[in-house]
Amino acid sequence: MTNSQLKQDLENLSSKNLKKIYIILLILFVVSGLFIYYFMIDNSNKTKTIEYITNKIKKGNLSVIVSATGNLNPTNSVEIGIEVSGTIKEIYVDFNDEVKVGQVLAMLDTRKLQTEVDGQTAALAIAKANLKQSEVNLKNKKLVYERNVKMFESSGGKYPSVNKFDEAKFDYEDAASTLEGSKAKVEQALFNLKTAQQNLDKAFVKSSINGIVLNRAVEVGQTLAASMNAPKLFTLAKDLTQMDLIVSIDEADVSDIKKDLDVTFTVDAYPNENFNGKIKQVRLNPVTTNGVVTYETVVSVNNEKLLLKPGMTANVKIVTKQSVDKLIIPNLALRFKPKEEVEQKTTTMSFVQPPMPQGKGTTKDLVKKEFNPIWILENNKTKSIMVKVLETDGKSTTIESNELKPDDEVIISQRSGDAK
Repeated sequence: MTNSQLKQDLENLSSKNLKKIYIILLILFVVSGLFIYYFMIDNSNKTKTIEYITNKIKKGNLSVIVSATGNLNPTNSVEIGIEVSGTIKEIYVDFNDEVKVGQVLAMLDTRKLQTEVDGQTAALAIAKANLKQSEVNLKNKKLVYERNVKMFESSGGKYPSVNKFDEAKFDYEDAASTLEGSKAKVEQALFNLKTAQQNLDKAFVKSSINGIVLNRAVEVGQTLAASMNAPKLFTLAKDLTQMDLIVSIDEADVSDIKKDLDVTFTVDAYPNENFNGKIKQVRLNPVTTNGVVTYETVVSVNNEKLLLKPGMTANVKIVTKQSVDKLIIPNLALRFKPKEEVEQKTTTMSFVQPPMPQGKGTTKDLVKKEFNPIWILENNKTKSIMVKVLETDGKSTTIESNELKPDDEVIISQRSGDAK
């Protein structure tokens, strides 16, 4: 093969390779064009639309309610104990019995106590006899002493002798001292007898009020040992037509609880009946249970029908605030903030981030500010209106506004999507 032929062959091969390259580039260009058309130009015909969800404004009344639980107790109850030791001989009342002031509820075996009274009575009699004897002895010693004084003075100190005179004086003074001692022993004997009689009286357990027996914690034959803390035998309620409902109020709500606020509650025994009461007292002493701080609140309850029993558990609702004849909107309207409104064509590819969730926030967070913006639609555009926030029950809020009226629509949420 000559050089000219080899050169010709190389030129032919290069020409063929260039044609292949041109063909490949042409194919890539066509594919790229199609890709741009379908994924970019076609997307430019799509618009991002936003749909707003609205709710009508209402007008009416709204109550702010604090919910809690509590237990019913008698307004006035007393525990009857005993101050002396002994064995229960008789019990005269039982659960639910009505009792009067001074009525005997139970009695101890009094034999030992009666013996003590009898012994102290005898001791008093002996003390009184000794007192009388001391009085007679003093009278005699006084006469002897006064006679010796006269004789001593009339004899010029010669008769009786000094020793006899001093002896008469000593006997008189000793008799006077003995009389004082006898008087003290009588007083002691009187005190001992009085104490023994009081102990005998205490063996009869008596009611201190007119009321009803709620509890009896003693049986016949039971031995009681008196100590610094008297054993409790009976619990009496003065009047069950008036009761106290003791409610535990959370520290977050206690600032809204005021005296004379209206209270409604139910009990499991009568689930379809509502009972009423009024706040009587908010106790300042905090109660901490598992790190939760509550305050005991006393509710006065009328129980004339005697349906309510001591110890019943109540589900309580306390009306702390009321708005009357006000505009009412859902709390969602106060939480709503419009996302960026975009209705422009896009010619570039982008990643759309999911919307950030709106914070739930507590009810109280919604009303921290006196004025708050809400959003409405005006000519298919969102518009912000400042309203005065009044009260909220956790779901709805009352507001004041000169620009809004009942049945106006407020935006509570939005959702977006792509459309041709």
